Amino acid sequence: MVRHTLKSLGPKVLSTRMVQDYVERLYAPAAGSARAINETFDGARQLAEFKARVRGGWEHVRIDHIDTAGLSDSPEVGGSLDLKVFVSLGSLSPDDVEVQVVHGRVKGEDNLIAPAIADLTLAETYEAGRHRFEGKLVLDRPGPFGYTVRVLPHHEGLASPAELGLVALA
Repeated sequence: MVRHTLKSLGPKVLSTRMVQDYVERLYAPAAGSARAINETFDGARQLAEFKARVRGGWEHVRIDHIDTAGLSDSPEVGGSLDLKVFVSLGSLSPDDVEVQVVHGRVKGEDNLIAPAIADLTLAETYEAGRHRFEGKLVLDRPGPFGYTVRVLPHHEGLASPAELGLVALA
């Protein structure tokens, strides 16, 4: 069975897509970040300071509350979901992070299939490092729908939001 699978699928599975994904999602963004911070040493210094500040303050980053409105009990394609997300950032500023809603169809035990990502925008700032972010999702696919909210570090010098390995989930 294994030999048959390798014989029949082997020629169809090429490394071309993998290499393309690496180039588009990792190498090109990393090269762009390197060019941006290496034009002057100030860029590299600012990025290092950002990383240290974010790592030091990340333990206080959390999603406090999510308010939703707009969807009926039986959502339909074209319906919209309004989100208000209340986030505590501690000593970090809203410019240091991006708040996103990850959404899509769900399968099994609420696993998102082919998720899409939408950024939420800063709507209001409160005292003690609390902020409200808002956004609207329009349902564009039929079937069961799910979402979650996350907070990631954000800096133009990062090659990827995952570079620091930090995330706060709802």
